[in-house]
Amino acid sequence: MNRLLFVAATLGVLGAGCKPATDLNNSCQLVKRNPDGGIPLPLLEGEVRNAQGQNKDFIAIGSIECEDLICVRDSFFTSDASVDVPAQGYCSRQCVPGTECPSFDPELDKGPKALRCRALLLSPETLAALTAGDGGFAGVRDPNFCARGLADGGM
Repeated sequence: MNRLLFVAATLGVLGAGCKPATDLNNSCQLVKRNPDGGIPLPLLEGEVRNAQGQNKDFIAIGSIECEDLICVRDSFFTSDASVDVPAQGYCSRQCVPGTECPSFDPELDKGPKALRCRALLLSPETLAALTAGDGGFAGVRDPNFCARGLADGGM
């Protein structure tokens, strides 16, 4: 019995100093709503890029690779994939400005792939106008997500 308590106490102490597991900044597939209400469908590269080949901010809710089911692709994301393949992004979550967004791999927290809490797609005012009186835009009530890049989207 004493050995069991020692092992449990040791694991508790070791676990207390560990960084919490996360999937932030891990690769994921962008998805869109299925018209028949079934499993979300993949967004294709051709749907994500505009006619000039430039990307825009995208938030896909329902990406099963991500613990919070949120996959984003910011306007700076680059891909040389064919237009007919599923579009890729990275796992994200909603956040509060000023909070940290540590990646699953600490090496990604340095340089251009580092995540920070910032507004994507819509300004807070635009999102508030869209969601007035209901449960939010696809359940999202705040425009802030862990994302790459410096400039706030929609502002």
